[in-house]
Amino acid sequence: MSGNKSGSGQKKHDIVQVKNPKTERYVKIDRTEGKIISNKQSPGPYKDVPVARKRK
Repeated sequence: MSGNKSGSGQKKHDIVQVKNPKTERYVKIDRTEGKIISNKQSPGPYKDVPVARKRK
């Protein structure tokens, strides 16, 4: 099972990533619960995780 490793039956688009402007690193967010899942320690975005866009 690659990509979505939550194992709780979540859809792939429920997890997104955004760039933290203070640290310049990416953060993975669970949209259903509104919680931060993890912070990326190395530079660059996560693979196979969509980047959240600003809503209009």
